[in-house]
Parts: sequence; structure tokens; C-alpha cells
Amino acid sequence: MRFDAAFVRKFLTFGCIGGGVYVFDASCFWLFIQLTGWPSLARVISVALAMTLSWWLNRTFTFRVNGPVNWGEMIKFMLSQLPGACINALFSLLAFHYLPFAKDNTWIATAVGSCAGLVANFTMAHLFVFNKNRNA
Repeated sequence: MRFDAAFVRKFLTFGCIGGGVYVFDASCFWLFIQLTGWPSLARVISVALAMTLSWWLNRTFTFRVNGPVNWGEMIKFMLSQLPGACINALFSLLAFHYLPFAKDNTWIATAVGSCAGLVANFTMAHLFVFNKNRNA
């Protein structure tokens, strides 16, 4: 990886999109807890929806992929994001259940998880999904 201006722009864009996806994710987490009563199930659903939104936004704005939607790319993105999603879900559930400042607070718990998964998610997307040199 080269740490030049383009790389920093991508990371910052990825992080900003992550902030928007965080609001979506936390909202879904709260909503699905209300609907199901099961925080773990609610978290799985909210992470899956957030990953889908993240793929589309990052494809469009961070990595500037032009052309029609590539469903294979979406699947590759989803698979590449699983380590970060697992880190995210684990840290958010631990925060939700055990951290005094985040206990029973979906917004703070989701933020903890999102921050924990950010670097893993960006690295996987940058190296394995949207790497023009690797995909050529």
C-alpha cells in the first residue's frame, strides 16, 4: 500500500461514509431490537443491511467504480468485510452488555463496534475488492 494523497482521500471518504452508515446501522439495530426483542438477531440484521449500503456508497464515492452494478463485486465486498463485520458486531455487543457508558445504548455500542471494524474493513476493500492492479 502506498500512503499518498489518493490513499488518504480514500481512507477519509471511507470513514465519512462509515459515519453515515453508522447512523443507518444504529437505527436498524434499535428498530430490530424493538421488533424482535433479541439484540443478537437485531445486530446480525443491522450489520447485513449496513454492509450492503456501505458497498454501494464506497463503490460509488470512495473507489469511484463506474459502470453497471457488479453483483460478483458485491459478494466479494461482503465476504471481504466479514472480518471487520465480526469485529464490529463483537465489540458492539460487548459494549452493549458490559461497558458502563454504552450499556443498553445502541447508538454508543454501535459506534464502538464501527470504530473497531473500520481499519479492517478499509484494508480488505482497498486490497481485495477495489484494487485495480489486483483486479486487472
